Formats: sequence, structure tokens, C-alpha cells
Amino acid sequence: MNITKITIGRLYNLGNYEHIRYELSVEIKEGESATTAMKGAESIIEALKPLDRCGIKSESEIDRARKEVEEMSKMPVAEWERRYGHCVGTPSEVMQRYTLALKEEEDKREEARHRASEARELLDDLGGAAEWRDAKLSWQDDY
Repeated sequence: MNITKITIGRLYNLGNYEHIRYELSVEIKEGESATTAMKGAESIIEALKPLDRCGIKSESEIDRARKEVEEMSKMPVAEWERRYGHCVGTPSEVMQRYTLALKEEEDKREEARHRASEARELLDDLGGAAEWRDAKLSWQDDY
């Protein structure tokens, strides 16, 4: 048996009757590994997963958390006790935890965006859309 083409598709439900579908077809030339091609295609499709479908908070959720941390530092003691008095630790410890959680969410989102960007670049390379230039062809020899 000779496998010449693999097609992988994924459908992601975005909610509100919306979805996004990614489909990737890979042609396999003689002597190339079908397993390697399939693993590569699967990793690209996985990296393109919509951010809100992989446990990453949205920009608006992160902005909301950022504003909350800013407000916590300016809040009068009575208001802070009313809103955050149930939290374990001193006010500075609680604010430190909230700040750390915010930083982790920002980092996770940035990492996921970077991973998706790299996957899109891989798609360009696979499809031959990347421009290859040989520097030797544009050398200017004066001798």
C-alpha cells in the first residue's frame, strides 16, 4: 500500500452558533514518511486551536483582572475588607497573589499567540509561500 496524501480537519465550536474549521492536506512523495507528515500536520492544526478553546483567558478578561489589581492598591481599607476580607492572608499577600495570577495569564496568552503565529509560518513554508533567496545570486563581484 502506498499513501500519497493525508488530510486532517478539526472543527472548533466558538459558541453562539459559530465555529471555525481548519483542514490541512499533505501530499507525501515517494520515500517520505507518512507518520512524520501526519505528526507534523497534527501539531500545526493543534497550534492553530482558538485561544479561548485551550484554557486561555480573553483579552477582555485579562484587562478586567488588570483593572481589579490596580483598584485593589487604591482601595480604602473598609472597602478592601468588604470585597476581599474572605481571602487568606494580609492585604499585601492577597494583592501579590492576584498580581502573580494576572502575570501568569498574560504569559499564557502571549505564549499561545506566539505558538499560533509559528504554526501559521509553518503553513506558509509547507505551501511553498515562503520566499527562498540564494544570496549568491545577488552578489556583486567587481573583480
